[in-house]
Amino acid sequence: MDLFSILQTYRDILIVIAATLSILAYITYTNWDRVSLWWKGFKYHNFLFSKLRSLAKNPDTTGRWFHSETVVCQDYCELYSQVHKDGDYYESSKKYLSIAGESSRKPLGTLLMLGLFAVLVLEAWGFSYTMAGFIDLSASENTRVTMTWIVAIAFAVILAFLTHMMGYELYRNGILGRIRNNWQVDDTASRPRTLDDIDFDYEIDNFTDKDEPKYKQRLNRLDINSPRKKHTFTIGALVAIIAIGIIITFVRVKTLEVAQTQDAMCQPNSAISNAALTSLDDLYSTAPPPPLESQQIASQAVVKGESEICQATKEGSWATFGMLAILFVVLQAFATWVSFKFGFVGKHSKSAWQNTHKFKTKSQYEAAMDAKSKRISQRAQKTLGNLQSRMAKVLIDSTMNSNVSDLFKKASERTFLGYVEQESEQSLSSRNRQTQTMLDREREHSDIMSKSANQNTADELKVDNTSAKVEKLTDKELEAQLLSEKNELPLSDEELEQQILAQAQAKKIETPEEQRARILEKLKAEGKL
Repeated sequence: MDLFSILQTYRDILIVIAATLSILAYITYTNWDRVSLWWKGFKYHNFLFSKLRSLAKNPDTTGRWFHSETVVCQDYCELYSQVHKDGDYYESSKKYLSIAGESSRKPLGTLLMLGLFAVLVLEAWGFSYTMAGFIDLSASENTRVTMTWIVAIAFAVILAFLTHMMGYELYRNGILGRIRNNWQVDDTASRPRTLDDIDFDYEIDNFTDKDEPKYKQRLNRLDINSPRKKHTFTIGALVAIIAIGIIITFVRVKTLEVAQTQDAMCQPNSAISNAALTSLDDLYSTAPPPPLESQQIASQAVVKGESEICQATKEGSWATFGMLAILFVVLQAFATWVSFKFGFVGKHSKSAWQNTHKFKTKSQYEAAMDAKSKRISQRAQKTLGNLQSRMAKVLIDSTMNSNVSDLFKKASERTFLGYVEQESEQSLSSRNRQTQTMLDREREHSDIMSKSANQNTADELKVDNTSAKVEKLTDKELEAQLLSEKNELPLSDEELEQQILAQAQAKKIETPEEQRARILEKLKAEGKL
């Protein structure tokens, strides 16, 4: 028994199994937080391969905790940290969507995606049935139907992927185009030098780039590696749609030709011979045959009627092929439009949407998150308590370590919420150290730049002082000056003031502007200008 026979035999069972798995997958996806919490509890508390059984045998310690206790707390802390949010996180999520420009968008829902895929499968089934006859000319009808379903699903998957990526690419290119337009019309002095410098991944509650332009903030939150438009999937999808449409139309035309070739009524010269045949009643009839002229008229009428039927069938088939081609293109355009209108291009836009779309106010969000975090903490504390009880029974008599005994005595002090608070304090301390290190580096850089600027200023002052020095006197000039000062009588205050002013005027250094003005006056006095 071949594969097609098996699929045909168990077709109904396979359909039921596929439908059941699809429903279970949808329920699991829509209630993933509850399912993941249940699965963690099942791993720890099932009676066949309980994880608590192996953890309870481990006496290793990490500080004031058993290693097994930290394993349980860390495992549940992954879920707890996802829902332990306050109202500020709700407002940050709304702000994130606003910056990314996706406040009014929604993700492509599961039901809409399945419905669209089902329509694509049904649309592909039509031309797949035509193609299946050429895949295996000797195949039976059941085998042909099975091959049709396989080909239809394959076509639907390919077309759904290409149209989805094309719609997503068109939406992303539209956002990038608006960002680039805003950047080009921005002030040249204040705008970023280039858009290629994309900052690191900004979390939902991280707004350290609030001083940057709005378009730069949006660019920082897009799920892209480069701010350049791409048309890869758009071109690929268009080429695939056109190629599939042409090939399918060609196959349908050839199928029509095969059908008309096998129809004797549509073959030349066959209509006359068929019309010329007489029935058995005519052979045994005693009535005289109709006149030859009447027979010729009847034959011509039959030929004309059959020719018109074949021509009408051909024209109607061509019109149907054209309508199917238009329907095929319209359906692909609709699938592209759905992908264009739904979905997000921001890195964390979907998470931000999940945090906000079910809650109209901040208080509603806080109440829902408190309920979820309380449910997880209660389940985690129950698992931790069971582990501590098991460890007390298994290890109390097998270890002589005083540290372990002390940990057993203080087991009630170690709770899941206490572990969460300890991790939060350590994380806060780590962030503070990183912030302090960054500030120290910035301060050190600022001190270096300040010292460099002061050194440059001192060098400039030194150069100015050097240039302002009085020219050095010769030995004879200085000797004559000292002798004259010795022989001179003491000067009065007015005479000394005049002498100092005269010396200052004589020692004054002439600037280039003063020199230019002096030479210009001299040339005018000599009549050269």
